[in-house]
Amino acid sequence: MTTTAPDHEGSSHGDAAVEPVRFALPTRSLPIHAVEEAVRHQLITDIGAERLEALSQSLDRVTFGVVLHWLSSYQRRSLDTKRGYADDILRIAEWFTSSTGRRPAELLTGLTFDTVTAWSLYAKSRSWSARTQRRYLSALSSLFEHARRVHRIDVDNPVHLPTHAPPLGTSTNGRPPGATRVLELSEVAALAEACDSAEDHLVFELLFVQGLRESEVVSLDIENLDRSQVPPVLSVERKGGRWVRRRLSDAAARHLDAYLGARDHGPVLIHPRTGQRRDRHQLISITRRLARHARLPQPQKVTPHVLRATAITNLLDKAKPLQEVQEWAGHAHASTTRGYWERRNSIQRDAALSFSLAADLAEAAAGLDRH
Repeated sequence: MTTTAPDHEGSSHGDAAVEPVRFALPTRSLPIHAVEEAVRHQLITDIGAERLEALSQSLDRVTFGVVLHWLSSYQRRSLDTKRGYADDILRIAEWFTSSTGRRPAELLTGLTFDTVTAWSLYAKSRSWSARTQRRYLSALSSLFEHARRVHRIDVDNPVHLPTHAPPLGTSTNGRPPGATRVLELSEVAALAEACDSAEDHLVFELLFVQGLRESEVVSLDIENLDRSQVPPVLSVERKGGRWVRRRLSDAAARHLDAYLGARDHGPVLIHPRTGQRRDRHQLISITRRLARHARLPQPQKVTPHVLRATAITNLLDKAKPLQEVQEWAGHAHASTTRGYWERRNSIQRDAALSFSLAADLAEAAAGLDRH
């Protein structure tokens, strides 16, 4: 490649001969296998070796290669997002294999509009919420668009959200949309009493006292613990890749030390048998077990999100400033925070308004009788 410096107007050297500037170009590009190995190594750090291995076993070579680059894209900066997308694609692959008998799952070449329609019917039969269904489908659609635009693979995106996913705000499981259960404080106290291990106490602290999302809890790493302060401060990556710092209570710090033991790096929460990072499904199992031990009604419905929703609702019940609770909960919009309180208190509010109308009507009727 050669370039010639341009003449500068008014320069006394305008007519002088200018030597061409030569730039040395690399003789060859980095081998593809070296790029894939670098991407794979980074994803082991981001999503964990167990997830990556499950994806490599479940997906065909082409789909797996695209998934590697898709997950490592800068558009997916949050580790929670990467891990969530990896789990979603893995479960779609498992459904595809169980439905077609084809393993590994050739998602990019095997999924069609009709196949996604069949998956939508399966999701509906499982009573998944509209939000859950749309999350799976959005991940799948994003993967196909990445394959088509970035990798130039000749595939059609089989996902059509208006056809395949129910609109947000619609009921898919017989419950009113957004009707997250909220516990009474006496029930929360019973859950705390049911904790019988350091991990149980730590999970309870992170979900209820700190109000963290289940994805944020399982993503915590020991390296993000600042022990220079007492009690220690934990750095948490929230939705959208934003980091916040949370000070643990004295009791939580003691349970954390007892749980970690000699471990000084890696995930905070690990499975006791495999030593791998716990996932959100294992966290749900913990809260359901605590609910059973606490003898709460319908313990299978006591999920990590129920503890978080209960914490947010109780803060608003105590008239804590909405903006402060919004920041504490990590909500982008105040309407999301207010919605927790609205859903629980709308019945009492509406009943009070209806009672007021009934009282006014009774008073009007009494006036007619007097005349």
